[in-house]
Amino acid sequence: MSFCKLCRMLWLVLALILALLDALFGRATAKTPLPENIPLVVATYAYPALDRQTAVTPLQNWLQQQTQRAVVIQVADDPAQLATWVARQEVDLAVPNLATYLKIRQQNPDARFIAVPKTHSPLIIKSQYRGSIAASGITSLSELRNQLVGGRTIKVFAVFPDSTTGALLGLSQLRASLTESQFNQLQLHYAGSHELVVQQLKQHPFAIGILSANTLSRLNHDRTLTELWRSGEIPFGPITCLPKRLSCAELKLALANNMVASRNILNGLKSGWPEFEHTDSLSFHEHKVYSDLLREQLKNR
Repeated sequence: MSFCKLCRMLWLVLALILALLDALFGRATAKTPLPENIPLVVATYAYPALDRQTAVTPLQNWLQQQTQRAVVIQVADDPAQLATWVARQEVDLAVPNLATYLKIRQQNPDARFIAVPKTHSPLIIKSQYRGSIAASGITSLSELRNQLVGGRTIKVFAVFPDSTTGALLGLSQLRASLTESQFNQLQLHYAGSHELVVQQLKQHPFAIGILSANTLSRLNHDRTLTELWRSGEIPFGPITCLPKRLSCAELKLALANNMVASRNILNGLKSGWPEFEHTDSLSFHEHKVYSDLLREQLKNR
């Protein structure tokens, strides 16, 4: 075989190999969307009887218009799952409760506060976003301590583990009010909603409930339940930005300067969070209380 013929054969084989590689990698590239083609994600968590998907749709629409990118909504089963999604960097904007916001900030220091519903007008009745400890058959925390003497167990109904007003605040207060052995005598049950905590208390003649003060006031007109403790007013969980694919500072400024979008987003959120009922605007200032709560959470790790 002549040298020229051998060269031609080698070039032909090389060309075939290159063609095959191009076809293989071309198909692989076609099957793997580029990052900028992956939709942005607005995520929140579910709550019984509330349409959270619809509640965050105005936020989805605004983000889509602002970024000129596709945006999808994902609703987690509970706040813990939402925190997991954020930790996996699967979320771009989150609407968490307060406890989950603190967990997000703890896991991802780059997470950024965007806005939170707030009451600015003095003419509007301010929302009492507070936690309560209520009881059936017990009239005070002192009586609770006395009832626990001798090893008696008492059922405690809360909402779910990551609920701020429906678990964390009340459990913290009970832990502070009781000895360790007394606290360990409490039998904790999660009802799934603030309303179901009230229902459980009314079905159990001797029990403790941890829930929001608003819900207790709304559903305890007959005064069958006794409020043992009420927290101070606490902040809401804010709209939270994760900076992997977004410029959080630019988004915050854009929303702060868009009154129509802010109003639409707030109205949407109010439909899915009853505690936002008396809010009248979005606040873009991250109050010091958030950093104080985060610092306290880190101390208790």
